[in-house]
Amino acid sequence: MPTETRVETEAEPVAAAVEAAAVSARTGARSPGGYQEVLAVSAFRRLWLAQLCAALGEALAQIALPLLAYAVTGSAELLSLIFVVGLVPRILLAPVAGVLADRVDRRALMVGADLGRAGLVLLLPFADAAWQIAAVASLVAVGNALARPAELAAVPMVVSAAQLVRALSISQVAGSVVRVAGPALGAGVIGLAGVGPAFGIQAACFLASAGFLSRLVLPTVARDPERAGNLLRAVRREVGDGARVVRRNPIVRGVFAVETLWQTVVACFVVATLVLLDETMALGERADSVYALLTAAFGAGTTVGAIVAGRVERRIGRPRLMAIGYLAPLMLVPAGLAPPLPVLFGCWFALGFTDAWAVIAMQAYLAEAVPDALRGRVYAAFGAALALGAAVAFTAVGYATPRLGPAATLALGGALVGLGGPLLLLATGAAAAMRNHRPVKEG
Repeated sequence: MPTETRVETEAEPVAAAVEAAAVSARTGARSPGGYQEVLAVSAFRRLWLAQLCAALGEALAQIALPLLAYAVTGSAELLSLIFVVGLVPRILLAPVAGVLADRVDRRALMVGADLGRAGLVLLLPFADAAWQIAAVASLVAVGNALARPAELAAVPMVVSAAQLVRALSISQVAGSVVRVAGPALGAGVIGLAGVGPAFGIQAACFLASAGFLSRLVLPTVARDPERAGNLLRAVRREVGDGARVVRRNPIVRGVFAVETLWQTVVACFVVATLVLLDETMALGERADSVYALLTAAFGAGTTVGAIVAGRVERRIGRPRLMAIGYLAPLMLVPAGLAPPLPVLFGCWFALGFTDAWAVIAMQAYLAEAVPDALRGRVYAAFGAALALGAAVAFTAVGYATPRLGPAATLALGGALVGLGGPLLLLATGAAAAMRNHRPVKEG
């Protein structure tokens, strides 16, 4: 889903890279060699290729799943409901997944998730009812929720501390390329053969990922006896620690609030945009391909925006970079006029371009505002909060789209998030804290 793309494939690698850079700065470590040297590490190369295959499969699902759900239901409300049901595992499993990644064999966890997801997505072309699609989407979401923390935790296990930043950078760049190539590939496949074959390719991607991981050898993880014991007790401790940081730290509190509100844009992108193309603009058979290409345009914008973000930040500073990024949803407002397709593509590219600035700045602040020992718990709470926000957003957008019309829903959602985000930063005290921000010092 798009919400997973924003949170998992963009935000966490950026935050991890920031954390790794901070560690390198504190220890004086230098990263030897270039990207070729990192890719020469066979364990990392297998892990990286597995992540790339899985990400490509997930990118195809971002296109194929909404198109299938809308074709079966013909209803914006049922389309939204399917996505809400698919978000429930992320809400419930966010804290559990992190604990499991520290307690079980990470390779086995990732391979099992890949094989399970491959089998499940092969069922989707045969689904002919909303409940069937929702059930399969929920089970696939369980696999996503379990695999992602294990993937992130495995990277530092297969490269040296001095190579970690480069390893994470390679993953980030590859992920950005996949977010463009995946929807573009989906547009071609769907345009030529329909939605069904896209799920077959997605299953093949997961099987390829499992194949690479099957030959991966990870070092044995030293278990902390003090953290062993009852799983439920560990989960409660993780959630409680993360919640306390959110309450007490204004930067974390503000980022949580704004990013939760931002899920309205994700819901508008999936639900209102699809209805706009199909009904308002009456594109007919072209609607599916145009929807996929719009997603690719957004991905292209995020890629270009991420590339230039560092240079822009040096010129204008991180607070302004974030401010511009959080105004990005205003790019949806012109959609209220149902403009020609070239204008719509330009708006989606601009939305992705500036949103990349918000993601990078936001995750840099988040990583610097939270001590190393608490980051895992805070990110677990972060994922749960975003999934909960997305569930509320999909419900609201699904209700509004047939009543206000898709164009008005897009414009209203863009204005709400584009103006509301900066206001939330002020109301939570995050804006003031960011102006005086100094990274936390580790012990």
